[in-house]
Amino acid sequence: MTDQRVVDLFDEFMELTRDFIIRHGLQYEDYAAVTQYLIRVSDAGEWPLWMDNFLEATVDTTSYGDGPWTPSAIEGPYYKPGAPLLSQQPYTLPMRPDEAGDKMLFKATVHSPAGEPVSTAVIDVWHATDKGLYSFIDVGMPDDYILRARIPVDDDGSTEFRSIRPAPYEIPKNGPTGHLLNSVLGRHTWRPAHLHFRITAEGYKPLVTQLYFEGDPYLDSDCAEGVKQGLVIPLSKTEIDGDSWTHGEFAFVLQPQ
Repeated sequence: MTDQRVVDLFDEFMELTRDFIIRHGLQYEDYAAVTQYLIRVSDAGEWPLWMDNFLEATVDTTSYGDGPWTPSAIEGPYYKPGAPLLSQQPYTLPMRPDEAGDKMLFKATVHSPAGEPVSTAVIDVWHATDKGLYSFIDVGMPDDYILRARIPVDDDGSTEFRSIRPAPYEIPKNGPTGHLLNSVLGRHTWRPAHLHFRITAEGYKPLVTQLYFEGDPYLDSDCAEGVKQGLVIPLSKTEIDGDSWTHGEFAFVLQPQ
């Protein structure tokens, strides 16, 4: 059965595209160049990367909505469902025995817009290594839930976990997506360091967001255009068992269903 919304969206998209071709007087050589580029993106398996880099930030602005809750952010292409649910405190993200990086303690609270704790929330968190690599994704990283886990909150909506501080990283730059950014558009392929979150709780819309760190050199030029000012946090130092740890915290507010 025909989905009329799909028909309407497709027809409008094609109308806009044809109008763009006419307004700019595109020729067959332009058409051929675009066609070959699209084929290159497909052959390289980069459509998820391309879409996330150029379009997801715009889709994000129309999906979660503005209100008295934490802003959403792009999920990106590196999410992996099924991360282990941690049960033993202190909660520590799974790491390799020799995991490099500055030790990081992150504290979070999850509340409703009215300030009530959301004690049923589960925080799904994932992030890159101190070299900007993701498990399951990058060459040399194991196909295992490294620096990925789900974390419950206490009755007062609070929780904390230990990990290492992630680093800024470049998206793949040797393929057609990187070529478009670097060689054609004159942009870089770097993302600022960040933590990914996907927070779920009964009665609330799932919140997919990211947190960034003050002072990061790529905050104002994120190649994926995912940074929102309300998601940039300061980091400080704290001491645990005589060691110096990076410390961050954030109060998440969920949107009711």
